[in-house]
Amino acid sequence: MEYLSNIGAAADVYRPSVFELIAQDKMRDLLKPALRYVLAVYAQRYPRHLLRLVNRHDEVFAILMLLIEQHYLREWNASFAEHFYGLKRSAAGPTRRRKGLEHLSSSQIWRSLVLLVALPYAKTKLDELYESTTGGPGSRIFGDLFSNVEEGSTLEEPLPIRLRKLAKKIFQRTYPYINASYQAFIFVYQIGYMYGKTDYYSPWLHLCGLQIRRMGAKDYRDHEDRQQVLKKASEAALQNASRLRVLRHLLATIVSRGFDFLKYALPMSIFFFKFLEWWYTSEYHKQAGNQPIPPPPKPLEPNPAGVPLPTDPSICPLCTKQRTNPTMLPSGYVFCYPCIYKYVEEHERCPITFLPTTTEELRKIYSV
Repeated sequence: MEYLSNIGAAADVYRPSVFELIAQDKMRDLLKPALRYVLAVYAQRYPRHLLRLVNRHDEVFAILMLLIEQHYLREWNASFAEHFYGLKRSAAGPTRRRKGLEHLSSSQIWRSLVLLVALPYAKTKLDELYESTTGGPGSRIFGDLFSNVEEGSTLEEPLPIRLRKLAKKIFQRTYPYINASYQAFIFVYQIGYMYGKTDYYSPWLHLCGLQIRRMGAKDYRDHEDRQQVLKKASEAALQNASRLRVLRHLLATIVSRGFDFLKYALPMSIFFFKFLEWWYTSEYHKQAGNQPIPPPPKPLEPNPAGVPLPTDPSICPLCTKQRTNPTMLPSGYVFCYPCIYKYVEEHERCPITFLPTTTEELRKIYSV
């Protein structure tokens, strides 16, 4: 394992290992369920405002990631997850040997956004469409019992309906193979990258002409120097600027700082989500949820006009004989079944407390 993690390290210290790239992939995959959980929790408190966001979670997540990824690509030449692991995107070829923090072009940024946001969103929607048209996991286990597949087309149906059914059937038959080919294509690139056969971790990076590199100390210094230059230029421009321009600059600064804060907030939300996932499946949660057994309620006092209680608890109060086939009333007192059944059927009450009851509330007591 140590050998695999250092493949290519001797040739290029700025070439990240495949395990670093897999880690940033996993982090990006965990952001979505973490955000869904946070929205679901707060939607229970504020359903009027957040329930629609929960129902449109995929779209909300795609828009949020579009804004976040665009900020980090423009600011750090990296996606959010890549920057978290100290990585950056660099143009392939001779340009990657330039010194300093190279900036991606607008076309490279937009192509990266399409592959970081639009492609996962489309993949999620295709997966959901396949699950909904095939009946989900239940259909794969139990056959057509849970399947939503429609019956075959007939000539009496309109042409658009027949075409729709045909398209759905073709999609159901071909999508598993398309999905498997998609995953295999990415896996082949990852294996090739691991063994140094290619400098591209994924086919989409190859398509964009971008490589993932480690950030060095000079990259951080160049970024800090650029921030200082922009800060001084902004301060000079705002000295005689209008209030509206100052307000716009202030809002832009707040938004930028907010995106930078997400570097800490989003990983913490992932940690919180995984912690709760572990907590609700652990024995600690079950033990904490076990409440002590409450003490039994106080027995009802006998009615002065009711049947007197015998001194021997094994004696039936009605027949004053040894109790047989013991049966209990909601009042807590026990009688012989034939005795109490006849009494309740006639008087519809407990003979001792006069508590109203019916024959349906009689409960037989079985001894082991």
